[in-house]
Amino acid sequence: MARPVSFILSAASAVFALALPASADVQTLSADAAHTLVQRGELILLDVRTPSEWAMTGMPRDSVGANVKDVDFLAQARGAVLGDLDYPVAVICRAGNRSTLAAAQLEAAGFADIYKIAEGMAGLEGIGEGWIKRGLPTDQFLPPDR
Repeated sequence: MARPVSFILSAASAVFALALPASADVQTLSADAAHTLVQRGELILLDVRTPSEWAMTGMPRDSVGANVKDVDFLAQARGAVLGDLDYPVAVICRAGNRSTLAAAQLEAAGFADIYKIAEGMAGLEGIGEGWIKRGLPTDQFLPPDR
């Protein structure tokens, strides 16, 4: 009987850990600062939204799509930095929730230099206008079957 209880406690702990905000090691960047760093080649920007969201709004210029809900999210993130877990990575979503989850997953996987764009694509009151309202460039997303 102890085995099912310990499994339930382990599973609950894992779910709770994923729900926690990223640690203090994860820095926050404005959309403007992220755009500048990406253009300089000093930062990889992961758009962690869904493909349907990418299709609706486009993706931040020169970002990499890595849907945080995909089972291979971490593999996609590692591929974006060519396996260099020390390379600076920023995550962006619509309004900050999924980027917090993505940052926590990246940190747990050993990524060392993680940033989150708290204002996201759509903006967040009290945080910032967001990528789109700031007029920052986007690239059109075309699904792979095209």
